Amino acid sequence: MTEDRQAIELLAAVARGVLELTSINRSAALRLPYPSGVQLVLDQMVLSGMTHGHPIPAGVPELMRWCRERAPEEWVRGLPDGFLTVDTRLIHPVGGEPTRTCAELASLGPYGVPEREAETLLAELATACGTAERFAACRDFLISRPVVLRPDPMELMQPAVAQIWSLVKGLYGPVPDRFPDGGLVHCCGDCGLLAKCATTGRPWCEGGCSSGDRELETSQEPQSALALPFALRLFLALPGRTEQAVRSRLTDQVQLLPMGFGVYRTTSPDGALRVFQVYDREQPGPAALRAAEIAALLGGPLDVVVPDGMAARPGYRQHFDLALPAGAQVRFVSASDFTAPGPSRRSRGNHA
Repeated sequence: MTEDRQAIELLAAVARGVLELTSINRSAALRLPYPSGVQLVLDQMVLSGMTHGHPIPAGVPELMRWCRERAPEEWVRGLPDGFLTVDTRLIHPVGGEPTRTCAELASLGPYGVPEREAETLLAELATACGTAERFAACRDFLISRPVVLRPDPMELMQPAVAQIWSLVKGLYGPVPDRFPDGGLVHCCGDCGLLAKCATTGRPWCEGGCSSGDRELETSQEPQSALALPFALRLFLALPGRTEQAVRSRLTDQVQLLPMGFGVYRTTSPDGALRVFQVYDREQPGPAALRAAEIAALLGGPLDVVVPDGMAARPGYRQHFDLALPAGAQVRFVSASDFTAPGPSRRSRGNHA
């Protein structure tokens, strides 16, 4: 195994450890004994540090501080250049929650967790739905409602919603106890994901929205609020906003493939079949590796469609392409270019 692959796998293991600790009641998260997966990743960090000469954390609390205060390149040596964006963290310094980067890294490789959890939940939902049309309607419901601050029984019992709600309600659960503060629970008015009012005066949300003037939606009844699992909030609802916009702009028939991955098939203006998946990923390197895995499972080319703002980030496209394994049948394309009319759709993208 190459050095950069070892570094990526070690960092992915740390990311899974962060998520495992987060899933525990916050009052018990840093009490001994630690969860076995967290203890194992600490042991891996120690062994790797002794072998390769990178810093060794004194214990789990120090490792978690590194995840919050230091960029991974400072404590995991050998990561490929450009694999992660500058100054990224696994735990957000303000929100105190796992970042999108953390979840994306934790999804990599054969032991990846959150994205595969989302895929498993969606595959089970597809089976329960019975038809592709009903499953598509349920997906759209989940995309539009990752957090339900004030469930309205009258709305949920309306004929157009009741059947969908009966199929998806089991996916919702209480908002994790670390989010309510002072009797209030918040979600972001932009991305719809859970949010916190930060002490710095700038709110934080799971979607990483950067607009300082955005508003938070607030409920004074946190015990009534419902939320999808973290995996579905991040890997279904977040890219789902762009996915719905892309689907609405395509004049060709769009077919959702029954794989649980959110992969679609459409026909281009020249009559060729195209398979695409919408990504909203913070990190280009992990996004490229995951896209290559999906393309390999499909056994054919995959267009990875990303929000325009992400495609325009300096270096994002280049680092995505550099991280693709040799021979990966993946094409990176912005949402606007993918939905542009005529043959220009194909020419504006770039094949890896």
